[in-house]
Amino acid sequence: MSRPGVFLLLGALFFMTCAPVTSPLPSAPKPQYFSNLSYENAIARYRQTVEKKFKDKDLSYILSLLSYGITNFYGGKQADAKRAFLAAYKVDAGERPEAAKFYDWLVVDSRMVYKLKKRERELVHFYLGLCYLFENNLEEALVEFKKLRQFDQDASQLPIVNFYTGLLYEKMEKFDDALIEYRQLETLGIKGLVRNVELIRDSGYIPGADSIELVVQVEHQTVGSIGRTEVYADSSFLTVLPEVSDSFAVRLSRAEANRKAAQEASAKAARLGLRVLSAVLLEKALPGMGEELADNIADITLGKEEENRDIRAWGYAPLNFAFARMRIPKATSKVRLIFYNQAGNMLGYCDYPLRGENQRAFYAAGMYFIVAGLAEEFYVY
Repeated sequence: MSRPGVFLLLGALFFMTCAPVTSPLPSAPKPQYFSNLSYENAIARYRQTVEKKFKDKDLSYILSLLSYGITNFYGGKQADAKRAFLAAYKVDAGERPEAAKFYDWLVVDSRMVYKLKKRERELVHFYLGLCYLFENNLEEALVEFKKLRQFDQDASQLPIVNFYTGLLYEKMEKFDDALIEYRQLETLGIKGLVRNVELIRDSGYIPGADSIELVVQVEHQTVGSIGRTEVYADSSFLTVLPEVSDSFAVRLSRAEANRKAAQEASAKAARLGLRVLSAVLLEKALPGMGEELADNIADITLGKEEENRDIRAWGYAPLNFAFARMRIPKATSKVRLIFYNQAGNMLGYCDYPLRGENQRAFYAAGMYFIVAGLAEEFYVY
């Protein structure tokens, strides 16, 4: 190596050894718990999904409507939530005249992936009922809960359905009907509701003017979010919601899964038989075209295979609910919910102002309602 080259090499080594060693800056540690729940990003994401699936004529479009509806519901946008749930219900029920200008390409068919399952239909009516309740429209709310039961008599045994149906009857002063609902809850350990209604009915009991009623409902979207919830009125501890008050998951039951598997096996056998028979007959009449025509006939008769696949995608349909009804001082300015997981570790908290510009609780039927949907996408650190 030439002498200038040696000097250049030594100079480079000198600067390399003298240069300060830099290490990547340490990232700020993630807080241990969240301090708010926000649904805006999820609402925006699902709105885009709805628009894209509609444009693409995606057969799971109706499920994206449900996802959009439930995130709006959690975010307090009840009008948008109600529109989404109503649209999903109308399309699924085949009531196309009312939805034609928006959904004219949809043809409801039992083999399509957007055909709702029984539990999904029930949840649609459940959320529509709550939307009407929060609008103070008790009659329409009760209609939706009755529709829910028409789809599934077992829903009469679901605690959260008993609770809200009883509440609606109570507020409409149909006390005997309310007692029927509440007595079913007594057997599950939810006490006090029967006695309260009996006092109102029999003696005209009116609670003190210095307090007001509150219903808190927590919906767990994931296993990781399941746990107890502590409720505070301003800084005063009120109560603890259990990990689970009711399970309303949309997953298939074992019987439904077995029945679906049998139906799919039968459909596959029928498709194969129809293709083979059609191919043999058509090949004689139209040599070289029989197999393709046979496939087309099978698709027309039994539906395309991709249309028969059942791809469920209702994001954030709850795994279960926890709920409680309580009285709080009338002067309470905000309610704080503190959430824990099953291991007892604090996940986070969220404040719900009861009045003013930033009010997050719903006021209807002379009481406040708070609904919290729990999933990591909603956590704000």
